[in-house]
Amino acid sequence: MIDGPDEMNPETGDASGSSGDEPSSQGTQDLPLASLGLPVLNVGSVGMPTLGGPGTRKRLFDELGGRENVAKVVDRFYDRIEDDPELRRIFPANMVVGRARQKLFLEEWLGGEALYTSEIGPWRLRVRHAPFRITEDGAFRWVGHMEGALLDCGASAELATEIASFLRPVAFRMVNASDAD
Repeated sequence: MIDGPDEMNPETGDASGSSGDEPSSQGTQDLPLASLGLPVLNVGSVGMPTLGGPGTRKRLFDELGGRENVAKVVDRFYDRIEDDPELRRIFPANMVVGRARQKLFLEEWLGGEALYTSEIGPWRLRVRHAPFRITEDGAFRWVGHMEGALLDCGASAELATEIASFLRPVAFRMVNASDAD
């Protein structure tokens, strides 16, 4: 948060057909996109939602400043997690590996080079996050820290809001526990 690369759902970050908890790309064209729990932004070539339409992800990556600034944002995000007692406890004691993987993931997710997939494997975010207790409040806080990290690292308010709006459904897709528990 490994099998060979599969089709990736850019909204959930899951490999279709590989985790058992996500619908495969075959047959999803028959399902309403809302039933997948995903925002309808645009439909890609395999009938799955894509992030904002053609070129959006690459545009966001470029507007953010590429790999160097993605790395700064992730480092700042993890600094913010260090200071959040609620979220900090679901991260491992040593977050070096997490930081490195998050940098690869966020770069790829934003339209940069596909290093996460080539080095680690399919995203399979729900499977990778299943062992951790993730609540709606936690997802909300996660997105807030990411948006704050974007702003802290010089992203415009508009860019930070846009990226956060695309990350929000991904974060809330990881929710697996009630806030009341």
